[in-house]
Formats: sequence, structure tokens, C-alpha cells
Amino acid sequence: MVSEREYRLRVGRVVIGLVCPDANFADSLGIYFARPSDPAAATIRLDLDLVPHSDIPAIPNSLILAKTLTADGFDIAGGLIRGRFDRRSGTGELHVKTILTSGRLTRVFEQILYQAWHSARERAGYDACLIHSAGVIHADRGFLFVGASEAGKTTVARLSRDRIVLNDEMNLVEFEPGGPRLVGTPFNGHFRDKGAGAAPLAAVLLLEHGPEHRLDVVGPGAAASAIGGQVAPPVGLDGIGGGGTTQAMLEAGSRLVEAAPVRRLRFLPDAGFWPLLTETFINDTRG
Repeated sequence: MVSEREYRLRVGRVVIGLVCPDANFADSLGIYFARPSDPAAATIRLDLDLVPHSDIPAIPNSLILAKTLTADGFDIAGGLIRGRFDRRSGTGELHVKTILTSGRLTRVFEQILYQAWHSARERAGYDACLIHSAGVIHADRGFLFVGASEAGKTTVARLSRDRIVLNDEMNLVEFEPGGPRLVGTPFNGHFRDKGAGAAPLAAVLLLEHGPEHRLDVVGPGAAASAIGGQVAPPVGLDGIGGGGTTQAMLEAGSRLVEAAPVRRLRFLPDAGFWPLLTETFINDTRG
């Protein structure tokens, strides 16, 4: 029987089990992610401890860059998050200062769950990656819109309300023998009216604001670099970033370039780009 204190978060084909301090906090996670606790067995299980504090800690932009390994686990930003993970058993613990568990800073807490997802992905042998992006299902096909901050991911999501918007912040790409699949995640961006779903990936669009709706061909090297730069660093709970991390991100970008059409989408802040995408990637199956 699953404890009422355990919240199980499904992200693609893996499930992160978070054993919370009490049932109320477990319920609050279900509300935050807008998903009930998943009934499947947890791929990894983490004991979550909320640490009271009187200080106002500095919040880093990247938990990975602020992470160091210790004798018994890891430390992020001088105790903002401490923890350990045993990849053999798939179990561990997280000690998180309470400032990260309410309000907008919960988005920072999500970053440690990206690391937990990578540990679960490795444990399950799951061939997939997380990408900072907007994901939309249109005509039963998945469209991945990639770009840095302010490139227009949330704008695209808002202009796509009559379709299935998976997420405007973080999506998942599964590498399948028959081609890549786009899968939504429960992580929260600015666009909260998101829906769950998955679809074969029709195209990757590199976003750029422009004076008209237009698709441009992108060279494979430039495309892989642009996509790789938005891949969530493949660092698990028991690891830290390094030179190999950047290389792994670029390799993920290269795999997508090889597996799906990539175009630069210059667009205006209206939904007029959808007829262009439909004609190019749905009606014209050559992509």
C-alpha cells in the first residue's frame, strides 16, 4: 500500500516518488503539478525533508552550477538543497529549505526534479531528453518550439490555445525506432492551461521574432547547437556538471536534427504561423 505521504510524479515513462513530511504536502504537490499521484511503482524514491530557516538564502539561477559533491552526497548553494542518491537502490533523500516550496520559487525547486528525472531515466534505460521549449500537438503531430528566454515560447503557447498545448517551458522527446515522439511534462511554465499528451514529432522550430511568418532552412551544425543549448543538462542527483555535460547536450541536439525536420520560424505575435506549419509539415509529408 502506498503511503499517503508519497506523491508520485510521472514524467514520460518514469515515476519520481517523493515521500513528503506529511500527507498535506503530498496533496499540495498534486495541486501544483495539476496531476494526481501516479499509481505506478516509483522508478526512484526520495525522502523529502523541508528545512525551516531564518535566513534569506541566495537563490542561484542554475542549481547545477551551484552544486558540489560532498563525502555523503551533494550540496547546492551552501545548504539551499542537500541530499544523497544511491543509484543501485534508486533511493535517496532531499533536504530542501522551505523558501523553495512556496510561491514562484517553487520553479527553482523543479530544477532538482530535472536531476531526479535524469537519475530515473538512467535507472530505467529510458532513451529521452528534456528540452526547454514550447510543445504543441496539432493534427495529431507534435511541434517543438525551441528558443532562449524571450524568444517567444509562451507567446506561441498562448496563440495555440485551440490546440493541445503540452507545455511552454519544458517538454520531453523520446527517441523511438520509428522516430522521435514529443511528450508533455507536468513542470510549470508561465502557461498553466496545459494538457497532457504525446505525438510523433513533426518538426522542431527555432523561434525568432520577425516582420512576417516565414520558415528558413538551418544548417545542421547551427541547428544542433541551437537545440543542444536548450537541452536540460543530463546530470543526475549523484553527479555534477562538467565538460562532458555540454557535449552530451550537443549530442542530443544532433540526434534531433538527424531524426526530425528543423526550421527557423520567424513569426509575428499572431496565430498566422499555423497555416504555414500545416502546409509544410502536415499537408506536405516530405517536411
